Amino acid sequence: MNKVESIIKLKTLKKHEKLSKILKYIFVDVCKINQKKYYILGSYGLRNSRKINDLDINIDEDEFMKLENATKNGFGRIEFYNNQIRWFFDLTKLYNKLTKSREKDFSIEAFMKDKKNGYPNNNFSLLKLVENKGLDKDENKHQFFNLKTLLKWKKTMNREKDKADIEIIKELLL
Repeated sequence: MNKVESIIKLKTLKKHEKLSKILKYIFVDVCKINQKKYYILGSYGLRNSRKINDLDINIDEDEFMKLENATKNGFGRIEFYNNQIRWFFDLTKLYNKLTKSREKDFSIEAFMKDKKNGYPNNNFSLLKLVENKGLDKDENKHQFFNLKTLLKWKKTMNREKDKADIEIIKELLL
């Protein structure tokens, strides 16, 4: 946990940068997960326009099994959640303690997915996203929805909370 704590304590990094760095440490360094086999879904593509509080990840089912190494090292737990299998690592209390903050969320969750299955439909599967060049990479080489994909995803999700993000994305795409 010392490496994770040292990342959280870095005053030079924003919240999303800390999450990305922790993800790289756990997925790549600890679990040896292939970075081409997962992607961050959701609003991560807007991280320079608004605060990101957590990371939601879809990961190929074979690579997901490597997360057992994370749990053995005290990083998160594997559980059933909404008819899916997920790895969940909630760092909110630790984040608030180390940064003297009162954040409501600082967590990473990864869902086991067949590369042909996506959320909310298979247009957002790893296979389709790679085929349609729907992903970008951040500074830690994590794949995430590019803005065009994110706009399609937000419109497909059609949630009230996504309306403001849709407007931000449209502005960024101009």
